[in-house]
Amino acid sequence: MEEFRDKEREVAEEGKTLKELLSKGAIEILKDRCRTLIDKDPDYLEPYLILHEIYEIEGDLKSADEILTRAFERAMNLIAPEGKLPDRLPWSHEPNRHIINTLISTGVFYWELGEIDRSLEILSKVYRMNPSDEPGVRYYILAILEGMSLQEFEQVFMKEGEPDREDLERWFAKHAPGHPDYFQTQDV
Repeated sequence: MEEFRDKEREVAEEGKTLKELLSKGAIEILKDRCRTLIDKDPDYLEPYLILHEIYEIEGDLKSADEILTRAFERAMNLIAPEGKLPDRLPWSHEPNRHIINTLISTGVFYWELGEIDRSLEILSKVYRMNPSDEPGVRYYILAILEGMSLQEFEQVFMKEGEPDREDLERWFAKHAPGHPDYFQTQDV
């Protein structure tokens, strides 16, 4: 069983401060810092995700799509340089998280755009590579299969900006058995 483990990245510590700047609204400074980090290490993907979020906030969906596409392509080149995905991409290995977050963000973005098949394809791959599913990809997959939009999902399950895990678990246990092609009995 092949497991991908990304290397520790020197810029990762600096990257952790980016979210703080976003919450403070320092957008132009943040854009510059993100670009600088991308120049330092183009394979550290967190700055791409921050820029994607900024472009979405600004309503620039074209730039949001372009930067996320770049991040997704880099993520795929990291984990599948010859086109074959690893069997495992564990969240428990912290240096993998920027990659997993990129894959999830890409799947969610396509869901938001209504590109359901593309979204399901990406999110299902993440779920298969990380079956312990600490980030909760299974909830997104089930919501899509149940016909929910991203907006509906967030209205129902987000409380104060965070997912309500208890509600999600109850909902998942009730509805996942209806989708055996995606979820095994042990998942429910």
